Amino acid sequence: MKKLLCLLILMFIPGVLGQYISGDIYIDDSGFVDFDVNSDKEIELSGLNFENNKIMGTTGLLTKKEGGSWTFFLHLDGEYETIFLEIHLPKNLKLIEDVEGVSSIIDIDEKIVTIVDYDRKLDFEITYQIKPGRDYTSIIGIITGLLLLYLLYSFKKKKKKKGDDRLEHIMPLINDNEKKIIEALMKRTYRQKELRKRLEIPKASYSRYVHNLEKKKLIVRIGEGKNKILKLK
Repeated sequence: MKKLLCLLILMFIPGVLGQYISGDIYIDDSGFVDFDVNSDKEIELSGLNFENNKIMGTTGLLTKKEGGSWTFFLHLDGEYETIFLEIHLPKNLKLIEDVEGVSSIIDIDEKIVTIVDYDRKLDFEITYQIKPGRDYTSIIGIITGLLLLYLLYSFKKKKKKKGDDRLEHIMPLINDNEKKIIEALMKRTYRQKELRKRLEIPKASYSRYVHNLEKKKLIVRIGEGKNKILKLK
């Protein structure tokens, strides 16, 4: 209904056969502007094509952002006898701060500003704000953290399985006390005396178990005297 009313108005404006510009201009939330415009005059801007009185294409040269506000501007040389453009603002429009220039009609529900004027230079600016898009940074951080935890868990599980497989392989070669020594050393290194006390193995037999495990090349002793450290080979 609004477009029909504007067309009827233009029908009664003198000089409608002169230079004209009409059609639709779409602005997205990143500031790019898409043209679907009819005119007998070219707009010389990078990204726009003029052919058969048709201006088509997309440009990012007609918007600017300062702080949280966007401004769309259209300043064209020369006068147009007929101006009828529909400016489609971003779908996530929050509010319109200011409108300057040629006559216009604002439909806030449809987020459209219709420019209707005649015998004028096409100077138009509109400043607006858009609703912020969803921030996926925190979600990506959570997913990354979960992925790292999963990889760490998988690595530890694989390492434990490898150790279990090794223990199972040597199990027929060692007795129960030697098995306790191996299992303890799979978790960490120990001082020789410290491990004996931890496992509560008599000193005489403990020395024999350690010696047997050394001979089987399953463990090594590092250091001298009471400070000898036991570790898996």
